[in-house]
Amino acid sequence: MKIYVQIGACVGDRDTAFEGRDGFSEYVKSRTIAPDDRILLVEPNPVHLPALARAWRRYSQAEIYAIGICPPSAAARSLTFYYAAEDGPTFHVFSLDPQHVRNHYPDAELLQTTVECLSLNEFLDEAVGGAPIALLSLDIEGIDAEVILSTDWSRVDCELLSFEHLHLGERRGAVAEHLEAHGFGFLGRGVDHIGCDHLYGRSDVAIH
Repeated sequence: MKIYVQIGACVGDRDTAFEGRDGFSEYVKSRTIAPDDRILLVEPNPVHLPALARAWRRYSQAEIYAIGICPPSAAARSLTFYYAAEDGPTFHVFSLDPQHVRNHYPDAELLQTTVECLSLNEFLDEAVGGAPIALLSLDIEGIDAEVILSTDWSRVDCELLSFEHLHLGERRGAVAEHLEAHGFGFLGRGVDHIGCDHLYGRSDVAIH
């Protein structure tokens, strides 16, 4: 059994803004998926869920989780997500960090909604347990570094980890050190189809 996990699934390969492309979807769908394989898709934005379900409707292995991923230090598990009215109707920039939305839409009216959240360790413990993950893809809209640095990777049996590097900022080095301390090595470009992901792995096999 192989397990594929996408945190921040958006609408999968149904996004017209990206000509229907999604790197995680392309990677998984290009493989032979066995009946007992699992595809876990995590998406906090309720606007995206119907299209995400359509994107994976031919895969009985697909499981959609309508939750957000937050750092374990969050005071609550029902948290406020922010987005910009200008980003409608799809609201791609949907984040726990209001400044992340402001960075994309500096003059926009910020809207907000509440979403149930789990830390990455909590979600993987509940959904996967100790089973090995073939690919874990992260796109957490501005809090990628915070989530990676606060995750206990010794509890995660993950062969390949692909995550967006654009918003790591000055924590880029700390992220690399944290992953390397848990047995990951840098492998190159990750699954993102426009090249925004780094790939780390406990394997020396590149993803492409």
